Amino acid sequence: MAGEPVQRRLQYVLEHFDKRPIDNVILNYFSLANEVYTITTGEGQFVVKNCFKNNSRELVANEAALIQFLNDHEVPCPKLIPTRTGALFLEYDGQFYIMNEFVDGSVPKWHDKLSESLMRETMHAMADFHRATEYFEPPFEPHRMAALAIPEATHWLRSLQPSLVEDSSGRQSVALMLNIVDELLQQGETLQAKLAKIDLSELKKVFIHGDLHCFNLIFSADQERYNAILDFDFIREDYRLVDFFWATRSMIWGYWFEELFGFSPRSNEHRVSDAQLQAATSRGVAFMIDSYRCYHSLPDAEIRLLPLFAEALPFYTVRFFKLSNSEDECLDHAGWFRHQLDAMAQTVRHLEVAIEQFLAPG
Repeated sequence: MAGEPVQRRLQYVLEHFDKRPIDNVILNYFSLANEVYTITTGEGQFVVKNCFKNNSRELVANEAALIQFLNDHEVPCPKLIPTRTGALFLEYDGQFYIMNEFVDGSVPKWHDKLSESLMRETMHAMADFHRATEYFEPPFEPHRMAALAIPEATHWLRSLQPSLVEDSSGRQSVALMLNIVDELLQQGETLQAKLAKIDLSELKKVFIHGDLHCFNLIFSADQERYNAILDFDFIREDYRLVDFFWATRSMIWGYWFEELFGFSPRSNEHRVSDAQLQAATSRGVAFMIDSYRCYHSLPDAEIRLLPLFAEALPFYTVRFFKLSNSEDECLDHAGWFRHQLDAMAQTVRHLEVAIEQFLAPG
């Protein structure tokens, strides 16, 4: 497969979806996540995705089933195009392809200036998604680790540890990851003891998106409504607050900080104070809760547990690390994990204060 020309592979895939290009095929996106192409045909435009994350028959079948389910329950997603034989995806030489209709609208980029209506519609999409997927039954068991499955996460860390210790390449990322793994194993014991004392029945489980933020939505040109939810690479059964916490990062850093203080901390040109970050967190969390509750219920007792997901985040994201990736990618991941660990106490404290401020009487 690696040596096969892309043109020949795409020709095979498009023939099986019975679509013939009348213009240049456009590579929209290529990364470790997916390979995505836009195809212009006489029938209109379509999008083909080579699924790098949902890379088994069971995982891609779950993705296709979820997309159909959401559209059937009036949660807009790009509609699937079946193959000539009626299958919802194509398997070719160990890889899996999905085709869907092209959806008009705009997808914001990380450095775009965002709007309050865009933030509000992000929470609208999240609430719609959770309301529907509470009743979704995937065709296959997802077999993806849940956010608060700390024993399973520490087992994974212990299995990674020997390969790091035995690595003789001298790679900088290996030394960095050894320190991160040691620290996470210690924190895992603390967090598991904490979870044992908490009533987790207050948390609602649904089939979550896993990466739901404004950058995985298509919006109308005026940003007053969302037109479609995208990218189902991390779908699984889990607590819905996983999606909620994941979206706080883009909400706070991507919009509310600049809205309140007139500059973006993403540019690294300004020093961010603890007080500023607390104010942005408090405003962002309050906005998220209020916006979500316009479309779906979210009890106070559940939202009080949101900081748990900040503590658990590194145990989930660390599983993106693979020694088989390039050294640049491994260093990027190690730096990301290091930042999460260093910022965790501050993030948890800011969330706790924000929630108490929101729930305070009067």
